[in-house]
Amino acid sequence: MAYSSLSIKQLITDINSNKYYLPAIQRKFVWGEGKICRLFNSIMQDYPIGTFLFWELTAQKANEYTFYEFLKNYHERDSKNQLVNYDFPFEIRGVLDGQQRISSMYIALQGVYCTKKKYAKTTNNSAYPERKMYINLLNDEYEFKFLTDKDAQNSKSGYFYLVRNILSELEDSDADSDNIVDKLIETDPSRSELLIENRRQAKKIINRLLNKFNDDQLVSYFKIINKDLDDILDIFVRVNSGGTILSKSDLLFSTLVAHWEDGRDQIEKLISDMNGEDGLFNFNTDFLMRTCLFIVDAPMNFKVQTFNSTNINKIKDNWDQIRKALIDAAAMLREFGFNKKRLSSNYAATPLAYYLYKGGKVNSTTKLELRKLIVHSLLKQVYSGQADTALSGLRDGFRIRSDNSDEYILKNTSFNFSEYKHTRMSGGKKLTIDTTDIENFLEYKKGAFSFLLLSTLYPDLKLDQISFHQDHMHPHSKFKPSILKEVGIDGETIKQWQDMRDQVPNLQLLEGRENTVKQATDLSKWVNNKADNATYYRKRNYILDEQSLELADFEDFFAHRKQLLRKKLYELFDVTHIQESFEEAV
Repeated sequence: MAYSSLSIKQLITDINSNKYYLPAIQRKFVWGEGKICRLFNSIMQDYPIGTFLFWELTAQKANEYTFYEFLKNYHERDSKNQLVNYDFPFEIRGVLDGQQRISSMYIALQGVYCTKKKYAKTTNNSAYPERKMYINLLNDEYEFKFLTDKDAQNSKSGYFYLVRNILSELEDSDADSDNIVDKLIETDPSRSELLIENRRQAKKIINRLLNKFNDDQLVSYFKIINKDLDDILDIFVRVNSGGTILSKSDLLFSTLVAHWEDGRDQIEKLISDMNGEDGLFNFNTDFLMRTCLFIVDAPMNFKVQTFNSTNINKIKDNWDQIRKALIDAAAMLREFGFNKKRLSSNYAATPLAYYLYKGGKVNSTTKLELRKLIVHSLLKQVYSGQADTALSGLRDGFRIRSDNSDEYILKNTSFNFSEYKHTRMSGGKKLTIDTTDIENFLEYKKGAFSFLLLSTLYPDLKLDQISFHQDHMHPHSKFKPSILKEVGIDGETIKQWQDMRDQVPNLQLLEGRENTVKQATDLSKWVNNKADNATYYRKRNYILDEQSLELADFEDFFAHRKQLLRKKLYELFDVTHIQESFEEAV
């Protein structure tokens, strides 16, 4: 569709006639007076002011979505666009691109602009004088200013004309700069001499205002028709270039809180509380929005239609319980030893919160079972790709419909992972772990997944109370080529050893303080210094009693420890199919 255009006069008239609105995806008005004045200066000087993007909807379609009215009177402290709480009687246009520019025009030509006077108290209402947009008729550089009526009248730097009056003049088809100047001289005798002396200059600027505000080619726009808001969101993200670039999640968040007066504050407070004062986690609005849908048993499609009034009201009405479930879920993750570095997906907390919200029992047994769910889901990376589909499957594994009700309840109020692990998810994802998975796990290098695997191998560690590090058993620094050559290793074998160095069979969990002491100490020396504890150390860390710990025997150490870890992982993950070759090797 080709571009269309209209005049500033027509645009302001249409806004006053309730034909233009702001979709809930738009953020608040942020332009300062300097930027507004520059916009009008650009108009007067024939500089480009950009194109606009409008979304045309029928009344029926528009009533499905949330819109705000344009801000007319800007107040630095109290400004807020009014939510549309009535049904549209006719088709409307939503402004997708150009909100700041159009809002600037509307405020300047219809409303007032109130900012705090320097050094005045914020709470003092008189500290925010009402100012309107004026133009200096004696300055040929098109000087626009926001002034109080009194300051405009008493100005000694020029003759300031109230810009909005041009729109009234344009109601007369015979609007003429001569007649306008004559009326100014007649109605303002105290400054008549100033205008008489500068009549030519004043006429020139007024004539320019008349022409620009009545120019039906000035506001160039592209119109989108018959699109759903989900399509509009994608378009909006692409074309909206002013200020911070928004994601689709940001825009859906705006839609969610549009009908929830303190929704934004409530959600941001919850996220802050879940992350903790120490910033242990990194939960965000994307996580919270999907989790809220999950908890209230709404569809998991991350679309505007999902955030309809029914589902938003479910979230609002159950907010206290939702908040408690999420706070408790975050606390349990702390207890399990997770943090933002170890939690490879925030969505691992979502099923946990659902279980708590639905009244699932919490005791030492169910905590162990719930931790298995989190570990399995993260190791199997079920939340990668399309998280929505994985979450839908996980939720179905938890719930059944209540008798004679549309509500869902837990299948079992005492969670047992062995009963849950065969839950089906789309895309071939699953929670069960097999022999192939374990071989992949053993090749993990130091990071979030290796820590998760090691925490499973060391289940008795108090991860929530003591800081544990992933430690290289044979120290990282011992794998320099110069050191390896001293023990007879060279060529491609050096690269192989350096690759093996960072894998799980050469990693252990070590208390932070102990790791600081160990640092680059040779493994053989470190273990032998433990004297009576050396045997216990080997058993606890899956090392054969007779295994050499010398660096020269690293490859043999790596292979045998890998075998022991493999056997333990088969046991921990209940993998029953163990190959004969492996049994013989162990």
